[in-house]
Amino acid sequence: MTIPLPATTTVQRDLTAVGQRHINAMWERTQQIIAVMVTTVTMSSCAFLLVKGPPDLRTAAFSLMSTLVGVVLTFYFQRTNHTKTGGVGPHEPGR
Repeated sequence: MTIPLPATTTVQRDLTAVGQRHINAMWERTQQIIAVMVTTVTMSSCAFLLVKGPPDLRTAAFSLMSTLVGVVLTFYFQRTNHTKTGGVGPHEPGR
């Protein structure tokens, strides 16, 4: 038989953490939708210009596509807020 450990947080802190995780999940989903929409429209427009556009715009479209790929990958892999639950926590006084 295992003996349960005593609680280290209050019920209110637990409720606050649950609420913060919910808001954080909603915000992450919103960011995901916006990022996918912007990337899809931009890449589609650039692909169209690469195939049907005049030579000047083909070069610009290729440059924009290359930049977009680099920016998206960089921002995605450099994100550091995956470990935060959102809101001001006990270790961030004065914020």
